[in-house]
Amino acid sequence: MNINFTKEEYLLLLDIIYMADWILHAHSIDGERSETKDYSALFQKLMAHAKDMGCSELIEFYEPKQEYAITGVFEDESAALDYLDEFEGESFWDELISRLAMRDALIALKVSSAHEVPSEELFTALSKAEEYWSKEFETFDLSRISLNKGHSSILH
Repeated sequence: MNINFTKEEYLLLLDIIYMADWILHAHSIDGERSETKDYSALFQKLMAHAKDMGCSELIEFYEPKQEYAITGVFEDESAALDYLDEFEGESFWDELISRLAMRDALIALKVSSAHEVPSEELFTALSKAEEYWSKEFETFDLSRISLNKGHSSILH
């Protein structure tokens, strides 16, 4: 199979695969996980065509590792990092609200696990707690969040 891309389409594809690669590897200790090797290989194959697509300033071949890598020019010109920043910011708030809501729902229901209560009760308690935390963070950001139970600030 042969697929022809314009330079603009190639750049979009680079952005998309860069974002996927970042999500797959951003939190891995060694930068790559064995179960994602096929994804990394596809990204390498795509980057190998940068010169042919008139994008050699965006991708370079890194000799020590014998692999392609994005350049600073790619990072400066690509919208991918903006999308990733937005994704991370939204994910942070969603995850924080979700975890606090689950904690508070379990406390309100006087159980230690979500499996101990009917799903309707859990859903009602979660909805109430999520609404509370959403409003709290929308209004006050993190300014009213602190730790208790003997935890002290690292600044004191």
